[in-house]
Amino acid sequence: MRKIFFGISIIILLFLSGCASSVESKTTEVQNVFTFGNVSVNREKLEIRFSATVKKNEGWVQHLLYLHGYQWLEEQSAIVSDARLPELQHGFAMLDWEMWDELWQGIDSEKAFDVKVYIEYEGQQFRANTFIDTVDEIHIGDMIFLGCPYFDSVALGTTAEVDCVLCPVFPLEQEALQERFVRENGESGYNINIREMFDTGSRVEVIIKLPQR
Repeated sequence: MRKIFFGISIIILLFLSGCASSVESKTTEVQNVFTFGNVSVNREKLEIRFSATVKKNEGWVQHLLYLHGYQWLEEQSAIVSDARLPELQHGFAMLDWEMWDELWQGIDSEKAFDVKVYIEYEGQQFRANTFIDTVDEIHIGDMIFLGCPYFDSVALGTTAEVDCVLCPVFPLEQEALQERFVRENGESGYNINIREMFDTGSRVEVIIKLPQR
């Protein structure tokens, strides 16, 4: 039954994708450092940076980090960025397109576990794992939802001012993705480590470091 439901979802989304407006980000380059909107990409260091704000410092979250795109996930995230998800996607593709393709398709490759995420606050860097309470081995796709080939054309084709929750595709998107978020042990999301998380409203810098090829 789930396969039929997912198949119908894909058909509807492919039909609607032709109506979705494209998302454009201004791209600049300065000495091997590229900027996609609010995301900075350093090709020499294999590093991605963007600013964000702590929105939740206790309770359960689906992901630690959120970039604007899949709007219903914002309330289920602890740290929300000013940037948009397509800007981060461009950064990943520029640094390692093969790994990005696997992440986008939801394939848990070994390289994904080698991607390190840091949170910088007041000049100090902390491993992102510090702020979540789980014994599971967590990789970049568990830290932040990076998108999905079946839903991006609709979810990322709308502006931040449009309430996508009112879109008729929303229930299909949410149900299909919630199944995807479940890890092998049956767990989905995790609790925030209240002993380590910063106060709400704190401004931080997120740093994603890819492994050397």
